[in-house]
Amino acid sequence: MYSEKDVPEWIRELKKDLLRFLENVKHPGPYGRFRYAPKGCLLPHEAISSCYAFGILKTINAYDALEEAKKQEWADYLRSFQDPETGEFWSEEIGGLCGTEEHGLDPKYLMKRMLTRNVSNALQQMDFPAQYSLRYPEVEPFTDKEKLIAHLDSFLWDTNPWGAGSHAGTTALILFERLKRGEEKFRQPLRWTIEYLQEIQDPETGLWGAPACPLYERINGAFKIIARFINTLGILPRYPERIIDNVFRHYEDPSYEMTGCNEFDNIWVFAATLRTTDYRKQEIQELVHSRLPFIEPFKKPDGGFSFFKDTCIATNAQVQLVDRPRSQSDMAGTATFVGCLRSVFAILDWHKQLGWRYLWEDAPEKPVEL
Repeated sequence: MYSEKDVPEWIRELKKDLLRFLENVKHPGPYGRFRYAPKGCLLPHEAISSCYAFGILKTINAYDALEEAKKQEWADYLRSFQDPETGEFWSEEIGGLCGTEEHGLDPKYLMKRMLTRNVSNALQQMDFPAQYSLRYPEVEPFTDKEKLIAHLDSFLWDTNPWGAGSHAGTTALILFERLKRGEEKFRQPLRWTIEYLQEIQDPETGLWGAPACPLYERINGAFKIIARFINTLGILPRYPERIIDNVFRHYEDPSYEMTGCNEFDNIWVFAATLRTTDYRKQEIQELVHSRLPFIEPFKKPDGGFSFFKDTCIATNAQVQLVDRPRSQSDMAGTATFVGCLRSVFAILDWHKQLGWRYLWEDAPEKPVEL
């Protein structure tokens, strides 16, 4: 429907701009050390930004061209955050910047989960395995169904499905990783987790969370769960037509706030549902193409994107990484809008002509056998 002539010029130049942004936030010395934003960072470099930088380069097909020595330095940097006793990835510097307890959950526990998930995933994609075995001891009790369900129930599904979906998806990932290591005792807990998540999905909307919960919370929560289902387990979304209708409804809401996550999650969810249905496909293509002029202002002169239209986001997850919101790009905003555009290109079939990695290139072709 949309041809090469429909690609805006700023998108044609985007690869060069993104490389310029990453060069600007690269720390001197061994490769792989990146800071969160051009100015005002509270740490000179950290693992969060390093993982974002890898994801950006991988998406625009620029990582493979790096010199082998730089790849090795990058992997060594990320490996340095691993605890040889537990296998988890952690940074005391990041821990010192964690906020206060939110929704009854320890921010350091959540950040350790995030770092372990993201750093181990980056190393796997780099083809540099982690130095030590990732044992994920926290799921040991979950061979008891009651303890697993109590864990999943502890997340705030009705009021914070975005966070709940993220945490539950991480639990599914950890169980899958234990199963991949040949630990058969985690096969049934993984099944229970999938069944749990499918049972609490609302068949009327295809989303998670109470109907009174804001739509952006429920769609962002759906993204977290469906992304884990598709990318890790090869499970395609149920009720795709209902989900599509609700994403359209989200855009039609006068109170819709465009941020990196809201825009990315909406468009990614569109792309995911189109794997199972052609329902409103032309409308979806027209809508995502019409969103490009709204995305462009988030792109800043430094070559990256800011999470908010006018300023960077000073925090990432539970950690403050910039002293204050500034008119500049940030790693979270850049990686999020890169992911958003990758979804746009998949929907419009632009990825080949632009040389970007296809959205579903690494997803299993069929559901994993459980």
